[in-house]
Amino acid sequence: MACDAQETVVCVPIWLWIALVLELRKRGQGRRESGAFLLGRSRAGKAKVTSYLCYDDIDPNAYSGGAITFHANGYAALWHYCREEKVEVLADVHTHPGTDVRQSIIDQRHPMVPVAGHTAIILPNFAKTSWWSLMSIGVYEYLGDFRWRAHPQISGRRRVRLTLW
Repeated sequence: MACDAQETVVCVPIWLWIALVLELRKRGQGRRESGAFLLGRSRAGKAKVTSYLCYDDIDPNAYSGGAITFHANGYAALWHYCREEKVEVLADVHTHPGTDVRQSIIDQRHPMVPVAGHTAIILPNFAKTSWWSLMSIGVYEYLGDFRWRAHPQISGRRRVRLTLW
């Protein structure tokens, strides 16, 4: 499936999505939230994910408080990595404990990248979700001023798509 250049779409290769879901599942161990930044390049309405960085790889204390708390040293490491690898943050993804993929008040009030247009993704059941479908995930676009727009995967215009490559 190709991405439509007419709209901003985050394209994730299926092999990378599978690796990410398995990694978040492993890191959360079925009992705590985990997360990652999706990295790549964006051009002409297409955002192609080429890699990811798990929160705790760049902020070892990100999960120490029970919920995800990302610290300044983690952001410094993230921005350094992006400069070195010539990539940008295209989205962030984190897990929730149950099937509810709506944003919590904490999610709404603390965007990982507080820039209008940023995409946030929520996986249910500590990432025990389908590897082949995005139908059970939550997708949100940050609008600024702590406002968000939901992008249901059942709609015809998806903000996040799995691709073959």
